[in-house]
Amino acid sequence: MSDTRTRILDLAEGLTQAKGFKGFSYLDLAAEIGIKNSSIHYHFKAKADLALALVKRQREMLSEANAKFDRDMKTPQERLRAVLSQFKAYIVEDRICMCGMMAAEFEAINPEVRRELIHYFRDFQNWLAKQFSEMDHVNPPAAALQFLSALEGSLLLARLEGDASLIERALDGFVIE
Repeated sequence: MSDTRTRILDLAEGLTQAKGFKGFSYLDLAAEIGIKNSSIHYHFKAKADLALALVKRQREMLSEANAKFDRDMKTPQERLRAVLSQFKAYIVEDRICMCGMMAAEFEAINPEVRRELIHYFRDFQNWLAKQFSEMDHVNPPAAALQFLSALEGSLLLARLEGDASLIERALDGFVIE
């Protein structure tokens, strides 16, 4: 991946997390990076192409992070705590889950991006279900859906209140040893 393309993706991700995907334009990206608007279009013909690239990259990052958690942490409780820490960091950085933000802007994204977002959240739920299965939960898929829903919802509330601890308080019951 070219350095310019990576810089565009990094900036677009940050702006999406801070302002939403509809909250910036290619002109904003070009001005921030210090390149021409046409250079953005060279890498991403339309904003929908940028959205798709962002979500695909997030899926890859999720997969890599989850594999690292599986490899480096012995218990599912440790892994779930690591997820909570990642989400708490969003609040400290005044950001939000990029895929959650894009899902909230449902009408602004095309069907291909929606499908990729669905895959992202299914991948996340499947990994979470694996954690709950290791914890001998009665219904791991239901627990995964509840955890993810509470995680995304508590992230919104924590951002609104400026209190990252709200995320942990909302999900504490899921991570009992």
